[in-house]
Amino acid sequence: MQIQITTDYAIRIIIYLAQQHEQVLTAKMMAEQLGITPGYILKVTAKLKQAGYIDSIQGSAGGYRLVKRTADITLYDIIETMEGKIHINRCLEADGFCSRGAGNSQVCPVHAIYESVQNEMIAALKSKRISEIIK
Repeated sequence: MQIQITTDYAIRIIIYLAQQHEQVLTAKMMAEQLGITPGYILKVTAKLKQAGYIDSIQGSAGGYRLVKRTADITLYDIIETMEGKIHINRCLEADGFCSRGAGNSQVCPVHAIYESVQNEMIAALKSKRISEIIK
């Protein structure tokens, strides 16, 4: 499993906005500081705005600012916003599809291991708040 570059950019944008203490920053300013193209900034900020993490201000003094408290944002929240629910194996998705035809932990001992690893990873990501990262 690998986090997509778009998700990495989203995490960097949230952290950068949090460090700017509610200042309004343009996509161009963020692009220069974060090494991300302005077009990619716009793509990522649209999703972050839709999820309620940031706000966009229109006009000549416009840009983006963080609107959600950093203590209320976890790494898992951002990853889930950008990529959806984390499933380290297809058998852990809602439909329980199993390429072996087992379909649950009663039949497949590997399913239980995958489930445990996935739960531990999610718990670890949920325990990492943006407020802790920016200190």
